[in-house]
Amino acid sequence: MNRGRRDGRLQLEVSAQTPLFQDDNDSERPRVLNLVDGACVCYARPGPGDPGRCHVQRALGHAALPLACRQFPRVTLVDPRGVFVTLSHYCPTAAEMLARPGGPGSEDRILESPAGFPRGGEYEGLDARANMPPLLRPDMLMDWESWSLWEQLSVEHLARGAASASASLAGVRAAVEIARTWSPARGPLAAHLTSAYGAATGPRDSHARDDQRRLAEVLSAIPPDVRDRFAAPRLASHAHTVTADAVRRRFLAAHAFANWTAHLGLGLRTWLRSLESADALVSLGLGIDGADLLLRHLADPAALARTWSAAETDSSYSADMNG
Repeated sequence: MNRGRRDGRLQLEVSAQTPLFQDDNDSERPRVLNLVDGACVCYARPGPGDPGRCHVQRALGHAALPLACRQFPRVTLVDPRGVFVTLSHYCPTAAEMLARPGGPGSEDRILESPAGFPRGGEYEGLDARANMPPLLRPDMLMDWESWSLWEQLSVEHLARGAASASASLAGVRAAVEIARTWSPARGPLAAHLTSAYGAATGPRDSHARDDQRRLAEVLSAIPPDVRDRFAAPRLASHAHTVTADAVRRRFLAAHAFANWTAHLGLGLRTWLRSLESADALVSLGLGIDGADLLLRHLADPAALARTWSAAETDSSYSADMNG
């Protein structure tokens, strides 16, 4: 980028008042591009005859973009099974795909080796290749095949169902509680997980929602300076969006797959809490773009997983099942 500026290929409208990088006076921290009117300083706003585009990409090409920009809106997980990619719906195109009838977002299934994500591509994200499989509960590991099955069952249940988003999430919650009862004496885990979703069809959800608490948990995982600069304005000005149920269900399905919390947390309830938090932010009116801004980009994933892992000992889940 700096070479492109020196040789004149890249020209940015920056000034002493708005330098290229934010001056945080901390040499240990990564340099962060500045903002102008809420947009990246390198963004060319649309104008007459100009659709607008990143100055860097237009002048120097995709390879010259910073790594975070080259990856956006991919959210990538790498584990012993391979590479898994979901999307951040802070990207307008990704958000549109969830609502587009007959579009890619309406396929409602996990795709293997899609054309847009070729093998051998550049994928950076959570590297869990040295990890054990996700935990079923704090004292019990799953296996990789069963985890793949759980992702598939969860995505299908959330994205393909005709129930409301809340009812679909209630079904996942019920399936989690059934799944957690497994022990080796019950036979193959995969069969148990399949039966858990088969039994989780009840229409009633007695789980008490606490959307404000879920929001507080997410905000607590965002560094204070970032929270004040990005999250607070978003909460103040955008907390009014109404999201259609079908879009909301697909949004939750996208969070159920390639989920970092499953690898950073202590069990299926922790994984579930990540879905409940995504749903809570949408319910509070942030929209799927605002929810993913907080969850995918501003919050520390490890801090979120630590906070959400408290769900593993939350008696309200088992109380709901008994009720």
